[in-house]
Amino acid sequence: MTALTHAATAAERRALPITVIGTGRLGAALAGALAVAGYTDLTLASRDPARAADVAAALGVHARTTAEAVERAALVFLAVPDGAIEDVASSLAWRAGQGVVHTSGARGLDALADATVHGALAGCLHPLQTFPATGTPSASAAAALFAGIVCGVEAAPPLDGLLTALVEDLGARTVRLDGVDRARYHAAAVLVSNDVVALMAAATRTWTAAGLEAGAAQAALAPLMRAAAANATSLPLAQALTGPIARGDHATVARHVAALAGEPGLLEIYRALGRELLRLDLGHSPAVRAALEDTLR
Repeated sequence: MTALTHAATAAERRALPITVIGTGRLGAALAGALAVAGYTDLTLASRDPARAADVAAALGVHARTTAEAVERAALVFLAVPDGAIEDVASSLAWRAGQGVVHTSGARGLDALADATVHGALAGCLHPLQTFPATGTPSASAAAALFAGIVCGVEAAPPLDGLLTALVEDLGARTVRLDGVDRARYHAAAVLVSNDVVALMAAATRTWTAAGLEAGAAQAALAPLMRAAAANATSLPLAQALTGPIARGDHATVARHVAALAGEPGLLEIYRALGRELLRLDLGHSPAVRAALEDTLR
């Protein structure tokens, strides 16, 4: 029953008994990535013991009941839905010096109040990554999901140092969330992950309305999306932008607006995103900018 009394050395932290509660997309990926990073005492637990056993076997880690897993762990990750954090935290027996870490981007450490009452150390580790519903990943595939990403971290010493080192072991980087508006931080992540799917859905509707085959839309538009994403991640945003707004082509934007007039939802998306693009310094003359703003208003 190890306690986190100090920031562990590399060998010490890799030998820590760690439990991941939750066998969904993130929980399974985190356990697999930790295994590849050399953490040797890993346990998966879930309210569905059969599911935990299956996922643990696939990843090469232990499966135990939730109570057993928490009792022996020095560090526990609650990879559960945001709304379940308090319920899970209040249902388990915590002890002083034990690390309890949720993986929510939107929730603060107050969600773990029932654990800290017993002397546990509260923390957050939120991977800025998307974990698709493609079944349980292999440990190597799980590790690849963490390579090079950023993880939001919040905790007090000594847990903060341990989490920072653990993130580095996963091949990721940290951003501190202390004092950050967590709802806005998480909304930023949603805009570039979840809402990309919404954009593809809206583009598919628009493609179909043009008279094209709906089933072909995703394959046809995906290369364009990938190229735009690559530009947006490697270039200043104003330079990454292409298309009529980047060119100041008011006439084409006006034709788009007219064509979408019969689809108010799509028109709203188009105009809102266009107005956001006009926040960039695109080098347009005042007249061109005014014309674009009028059309997108």
